[in-house]
Amino acid sequence: MEIRPASAGDLEPLGAVFAAERHFFADCLARQSAGGGVLLVAWLDGWPAGDVFLNLGPADEPEVRRHLTGVPTLVHLEVAGRLQRRGIGTALVGAGEDTARRHGHDRIALGVGLDNHGARRLYERLGYTDWGHGRTVTSWRERRPGRAPVTVTEAIDLLVKRL
Repeated sequence: MEIRPASAGDLEPLGAVFAAERHFFADCLARQSAGGGVLLVAWLDGWPAGDVFLNLGPADEPEVRRHLTGVPTLVHLEVAGRLQRRGIGTALVGAGEDTARRHGHDRIALGVGLDNHGARRLYERLGYTDWGHGRTVTSWRERRPGRAPVTVTEAIDLLVKRL
């Protein structure tokens, strides 16, 4: 397995494996081009196995910007269903942490859905702890092929780690 920052040429294979995320990847690549983050992709046998976006810009949520000013966030950790539980997610988190360090950061944060107990266990095993400011609400736009964009809102727990 190889993990590397995505390029524009990776959009096609990413879209083939994670079809519902094509717009998300295009947005991440645009932010990456502007210096606002890094889209990291795990490759296995020439195909994307998973991804995570390291957001180096300000967090979308006001309370996160207030309490974690300048702290990058890992967003949208995803591993293809048939490849889950093989260490790919753990490797992607590690690659995100290494990338944040290379950008001069000493802390990193991520959000986890309240009902995503497996992901929370993974993050805690990797050294992430509750940020201490309660739950927060995040939202994002989802654009699915052939459908109008919708706004999705989710309550999350924010976890942080010292790098």
